[in-house]
Amino acid sequence: MITDGRRDFSPAYTAWLRKPVVLLLVIRQCHVPVPCRIVGESATALRVRFKPGWEMDLRKELILAVEEDGVMLEPRVN
Repeated sequence: MITDGRRDFSPAYTAWLRKPVVLLLVIRQCHVPVPCRIVGESATALRVRFKPGWEMDLRKELILAVEEDGVMLEPRVN
């Protein structure tokens, strides 16, 4: 059963799916950058992975901005 409002759901974060990103969240009037990967999306939340085995759902209303994480894209030098 589809409830009202879900029929018009259009994933807005698919361009960043599974890529390293930094989400800018607002938590108690503070802006907090969160490096992660977006692994899923619903109408009201994003499923993000901080590291393997550690995922959580973040409400979309807390997200102020998304950008690619350039630090995670650079190859590591040993």
